[in-house]
Amino acid sequence: MKNKIRLLAVPVFLIGILLGSFGYTKLFKNKNIDNVDTVSIAPSAEMSQVKSNDLINVLLLGQGGDGHSGGSLSDSIILVSVDTLNKKVGLISIPRDLWFSGHKINEDPSIKDAVASIVGFSVSNYISIDFNGFKKMIDSFGGIEVDVKKAYTDNFYPIKGLENEICGKTNEEIASLHQKYSGFELEKNFICRYEKIEYGAGISKMDGENALKYVRSRHGDSDFGRSRRQFEVLTAITKKAKMEDLEKIFGIVKTNFNV
Repeated sequence: MKNKIRLLAVPVFLIGILLGSFGYTKLFKNKNIDNVDTVSIAPSAEMSQVKSNDLINVLLLGQGGDGHSGGSLSDSIILVSVDTLNKKVGLISIPRDLWFSGHKINEDPSIKDAVASIVGFSVSNYISIDFNGFKKMIDSFGGIEVDVKKAYTDNFYPIKGLENEICGKTNEEIASLHQKYSGFELEKNFICRYEKIEYGAGISKMDGENALKYVRSRHGDSDFGRSRRQFEVLTAITKKAKMEDLEKIFGIVKTNFNV
């Protein structure tokens, strides 16, 4: 019963912090941040971490990898808490833009320790994968079937290799746009750098490329919607992967687990 209460309390506690900080930031502090919902959490020395032999807490990290700007930074951060006694699993998504101890959490020298100090759980294990590994893993299953809970459209999904395309604009036009806009508002003026992606509600068969677009996309909803999409894909992976796939998967990911 104590473990059940802990598993319930932590996500409720985290959501409370996020919503409270988000509301304060949006209403009182944050007037000029381009398309980023920034919240701030300071580490607390008074928070004692929950430790239990019945809980296994694993940090899942998704990174761009080679060929991507900021490829070593974690694009996705998810804590998986496994209650081995009651056979339940809890997922907590940590937004990569969460402001923690003076910087974004995905820039922290030890994300594992940072997440542990936020959620109050001791975190001992991690599994990390980059974009190419993610696609390779899903394709090795023959694709996955994702239960898309909500229809999704993103008109600005970046096309790899076109990040610096000028889209037919002159140097004078580009200079003028840089004076008027910044961040994503500037990027929206270079439409040739992007493609439109759409996913209808219901069961969707996805290969690695489509699944990556679905979990990575940022401009069709909020960070909370992005977390939901990532959970949907994780669920689809668990339904498709078999025990005999384990060794193959360990050849793709980085982890401090052994097979």
